[in-house]
Amino acid sequence: MILNWTPEVIIDILLAIILFILAVLTYEIPTAKKIKSLFHIRLGFTCFSLFFLFEGLSFLFMNIFLNQIHSLILLPMAFFFFIGINYIMRDSAVSMNLIPLFLFSIPFIYLIFLPESYIYTFEYGYLTISWSGLLFIVGIVIQLILATMVFYWGLKTYINTPFLIKKEAKLFFLGTFLASICANIIYLFTLVNPIFVIFTDIIFVIGVIIFILAIIKEPKLLYILPFTIYRIIVKERNGFPLFDHDWSKSEVSETLFTGFINAVQLMSQEVMDVGGLVNIQLEEGILILHESKLITVGLVASKSSKLLRETLIKFSTDFQNKFEKELKESCVDMSRYEAAYELIEKYFSNFPYRIISSRKQILLLSGKYAKIPLELDNKLKTVFKDQEQYEKVKSELIKTPISFPSEFLQFYDEMKKKIISTSQDEQKYIDWEFDEND
Repeated sequence: MILNWTPEVIIDILLAIILFILAVLTYEIPTAKKIKSLFHIRLGFTCFSLFFLFEGLSFLFMNIFLNQIHSLILLPMAFFFFIGINYIMRDSAVSMNLIPLFLFSIPFIYLIFLPESYIYTFEYGYLTISWSGLLFIVGIVIQLILATMVFYWGLKTYINTPFLIKKEAKLFFLGTFLASICANIIYLFTLVNPIFVIFTDIIFVIGVIIFILAIIKEPKLLYILPFTIYRIIVKERNGFPLFDHDWSKSEVSETLFTGFINAVQLMSQEVMDVGGLVNIQLEEGILILHESKLITVGLVASKSSKLLRETLIKFSTDFQNKFEKELKESCVDMSRYEAAYELIEKYFSNFPYRIISSRKQILLLSGKYAKIPLELDNKLKTVFKDQEQYEKVKSELIKTPISFPSEFLQFYDEMKKKIISTSQDEQKYIDWEFDEND
């Protein structure tokens, strides 16, 4: 058997390998592995890999049956991408945008098995198999529908991305633009000269690599559209606030916000039991309350979702377990619960902050976002007696992640305990060693 090796066969096989590697990469990279919404996108890329593989094999062996498999794979590939994008954008698999895809899929399946839908032809000097007639037209329409959906996803994500991750959003949008609109525009030139299909494939894979790398670098890009979370607060059973965390700027104090939750909780007593969840519709958003044995946790978001409810329950359970001793002692000192930032990082790390809205605002931080908590500030003053040194350290800590100042002071306490536990003889020996070196 003579194999029909052509440039397109080689490129198709290479693209299949690259797309499969990218699909595996999104599963192996820790930052992307835990993202549930990537599951269908990953399946879409796997189908895309098979799409190119069977196209290349059909050209290599000049086999119509292999090309029919290649054609069929287009449908699950498109549906997986649509479902994945719907989950990311709407937190739901089903939406109206599936209707045109479904309508064109029915005739496409019928046309795939018609012998006249395929022709043998010479393209740029090589024998190949091409779609013909209605199969070509319907197939192109399905690809354009998919490309439009991907481009819309990229554009809407970029527009709604908060300032802090706008740079990664630009990269993400560039990738979706190249893989969708740009690749399909170049593909139209194949009607004039078939060699443009090679350039189409190259542009497409470059775009895919860019936007996959953008997601791996900043997974928060997948949590921009379905909902926005604003604030979470934990209070003990008597109504005192224990922990408060913001994702967006708020002028409402912890005490006032806790009082509001207490009032809402009283009105919802009949439907809210221990371990239960209740959604309270607000003027602009929703308040999700979860009540456990020792605490009540309130989360304010733009809308409710299964993901948010599950995350809130896990956070609430871990918070109660982590601070069980303090809770049973009825401790209401908020500084004792600062380590809860670790739970924020564990369960809410992929949700973007919207506190900073512009480049200019970075230099104009004010209020609670331009200072560290009072308890930590007092501890810093005890550590750094020199005012100038204290101001320098404080200014640096303000720039760090929210949980870092408490971690810094915990490390200081540990080092201090080690020094105290060191015997005087050991200290003399250390001093003697330094003197000898001098």
